[in-house]
Amino acid sequence: MNGRRQAPPDSTGGLLAGIDVGTTNTKVGMYTPTGIPVAQRKRPTPVDADDIVADALRDLGSCMEQAGAPPIAVGITGMAEGGVGLDAELRPLHRFLRWSQPPAVDEARWLAHHVGAAALWRTTGVNLAAKTPLATWLWLRGNRPDTVARMRVWVGAADLVATALCGRPLTDQTLAGRSGAFDQLSGRYDEDLLSLAGIRIAQLPEVDPVGSATDGLLPGGTPVVVTGHDHLVAAYAAGARGHGDVADSMGTAEAVVTVTDQPCDASVSGSGSSWNRHVDGRHWVMVSGFPGSGQLVDWTSALLANPEVDRRPGYLADPTTARPTGIIVLPYLYGRAAPAPQGDLRLSVHGLTADTGPADIAVAVLEGACYQARWMAETHASHGNAALDSVYVLGGPTRNRTWMAIKADVMPCPIRLIRTAEAACAGAALLAGRAIGLCTPVLDADEPARDGDRAQRYEALYRGSFLPKVT
Repeated sequence: MNGRRQAPPDSTGGLLAGIDVGTTNTKVGMYTPTGIPVAQRKRPTPVDADDIVADALRDLGSCMEQAGAPPIAVGITGMAEGGVGLDAELRPLHRFLRWSQPPAVDEARWLAHHVGAAALWRTTGVNLAAKTPLATWLWLRGNRPDTVARMRVWVGAADLVATALCGRPLTDQTLAGRSGAFDQLSGRYDEDLLSLAGIRIAQLPEVDPVGSATDGLLPGGTPVVVTGHDHLVAAYAAGARGHGDVADSMGTAEAVVTVTDQPCDASVSGSGSSWNRHVDGRHWVMVSGFPGSGQLVDWTSALLANPEVDRRPGYLADPTTARPTGIIVLPYLYGRAAPAPQGDLRLSVHGLTADTGPADIAVAVLEGACYQARWMAETHASHGNAALDSVYVLGGPTRNRTWMAIKADVMPCPIRLIRTAEAACAGAALLAGRAIGLCTPVLDADEPARDGDRAQRYEALYRGSFLPKVT
């Protein structure tokens, strides 16, 4: 997708490039040091690891051509879990294993029994699941031992592209921290945990987020920065930078991120929330995931839309539909991850009547998704003893005006809607600038109007109907 030039290059500071390897789409952009896009590209993320790299570099080259100059630094972010083993020549040994299609269900159960999910959480901050890389490595050891033996290094999505640009494997602490084998407090991999899967520290990328380009696409020596987990990168760019700041990062999955001064304590264990370093290297974050949030809305649209009418996914909901609908949707396509984990819980709809139409159901699904996001944010606030004063909301789904209007009414505080649709990509560029000494501005935001009467009715439904059903 060709982007339009939206601002002239900043001749005083040069341009920054951002790459975001997302679950559904990969985004590449060139930005001024203030975060204004100059050139942007977006395409579906391929299945094959070689294609992930080729597409990202092709779009980076295209953005550079449109911008008329190379970047002074490149920042790379992406999905946290998932990855691929590379051989001695840094070539993929197998297909890219995605977090959304994890093979290691039995291995995660084995780890939970032999290590203990709570013990693993206290050390690594990770809620053990089939998508956890430590479980994936254990699966590889049992099912593809030759792959483990030949593997020079395991890399995640952002690491993969950075490795191609720099010629050496590198990652950052927030991505290493999602592996299930990284001791958060010491800032090092735990050799005892790695040994369970037959993995050596030397087979993991160096936790050194800044490298130098050697591939030929960029001028030699251009700084290449692995900026971290995409949700955290987007949250930081939006302004979630101090204790108690909250971001609602929306995409294929949705994540509520709360910044804290200290690591999470044992009271959070079992809530489905994970903890990690923030991308600034100083603060910590509490993260709760809502798997399939964006997919749920797209699926609902495809199910209910008139096939003879051209409708973009996620936009079926009619903004004129009366709200609240009074229908309660438990919005779980893939089970509930937080704040009360229940993996076998599935989508259910309560309160349908003979007068209910497709638009009512579509709006009710958006309401259910907003109730879920509020529940996660309020749980974070209660654990962190912090007030929920405002929430930064960002990501592709923010373009759905009906969804955002509902979120503004459902949340118990004002929301700040980030104008930049690709906040993680822009954030990666800004954090690359931070790594070379530039200041890191906050992305511009709007505060949607809140309807007081509707907010009161949503409050009653949330407290009186949604929470009793989910708890």
